[in-house]
This record gives sequence, structure tokens and C-alpha cells, in this order.
Amino acid sequence: MKKALIIFLFFAILIGIFAPCLAENTPNELQVKKMYSSPTFDSKLVYEIPIEVKLLEISEDANWYKVKIQFYFGPACFKYTGWAYIPVGQALAARNNRLVSSK
Repeated sequence: MKKALIIFLFFAILIGIFAPCLAENTPNELQVKKMYSSPTFDSKLVYEIPIEVKLLEISEDANWYKVKIQFYFGPACFKYTGWAYIPVGQALAARNNRLVSSK
């Protein structure tokens, strides 16, 4: 009985570790797995994110981003989905105004 329980726990941990790798990405979900030192792929890799981070949606004003964060700790799955305020839309509008006014 103990041997069967150990084998079951071993397979449960393996499934918990490898299940996220086997999941399919939908076209609207963008994976964020690597951080680079500059905005080019040939730049230095700064950090590889060990958890699943997906960008799900962007608001119309491009200032709010729906993000899903998910990670596994053994057989337990922790999942958080919510909206993050990152004022990219405002920064792009301000940059565009500076470029137009400098011409």
C-alpha cells in the first residue's frame, strides 16, 4: 500500500510539473518567458521567467492589461488573473506629441 501511494505521488508531481508545458497557447494569449537587456532578440538574456505569465487583453486606451500568472508548486497550482495598470497608452501619446511638436 505504501509503495502504491509513493508511486501515485511521484506521478502526480510529474504531471504537475509537465502539464503546463503540454498546454496549447491560444492566439490571443501572449507568453512572457524571457527578459532581454535591450529590445532586440540578439541582446543579452537577462532573466528567464520560471512561471507562466500571459498577456490576455489590452484595454482600448492601452493603459490596462489583463494578465494571468500561474505556477505550480508540486501538485498544487496557483493561478491569478487580473488587470494591471501600466500607462503605455499615455506614454506613447506623450511621445507622439513631442515628435509632432519638434518638427
